[in-house]
Amino acid sequence: MKKFFIGLFIMILVFHTGKVYADERAVVGYIISDVWYHNIFLIADKKDSMAYHNFTVQIGDGGGHEQLYHFPSWYNSKFSPRLYYEDINGDELKDIIVVLISGAGTGISTKEIHVLNQVRDPYRRYEEVAVESINDAVKRLVKMKREGNEITISIDEKKYIVEYSQYGYYPPIDTPGVGSIEDYQPKDGILYGSTIVTIPGAQIGNLKVKYSWDGRIYKAESVTFIEK
Repeated sequence: MKKFFIGLFIMILVFHTGKVYADERAVVGYIISDVWYHNIFLIADKKDSMAYHNFTVQIGDGGGHEQLYHFPSWYNSKFSPRLYYEDINGDELKDIIVVLISGAGTGISTKEIHVLNQVRDPYRRYEEVAVESINDAVKRLVKMKREGNEITISIDEKKYIVEYSQYGYYPPIDTPGVGSIEDYQPKDGILYGSTIVTIPGAQIGNLKVKYSWDGRIYKAESVTFIEK
């Protein structure tokens, strides 16, 4: 039934204008609810065989009563973007989370996150708000250093020590790095980010970032290291 509904919606999207979109405008993500005004559609132009740009977030499908939010600067490099509808700031209003792929390739999967907070003033609407990037959060909250075969990751008062020799490689030349593989995902009303920690030839673990809303920005409040 849901597949039929989505197919019908796409047909309406095309035939409402009386023409087929030359640039292959398409629904690239959706969340279907029991009520029309909670249906969420992520719509974009197909740029090439895998990339999309010029995004629109549509809330509702009630015969002209939809809310449309246009984001021409949004860009998704490869594969499908992810769409979530969940309250992540504790105000009991569901927010829209869009996770785009900013870079993809062998050993690379970088992400870009956009959050539309739901507000009432007194009408229901959404506004995009800032999110601290994973890289900025790691730079602010995490310190990493290498001494011989020993890698130390310091977060607040906690230190994690990893012996590089266990991976069977020669001692690394550089300190560990992050950012080649990233992800964002809400869970149980909280927004999380993650990135792997790498050294030449190996992944040594994962940094999990927990976000909270400070009234202006979703800012990282804590980071946890999980050794691989």
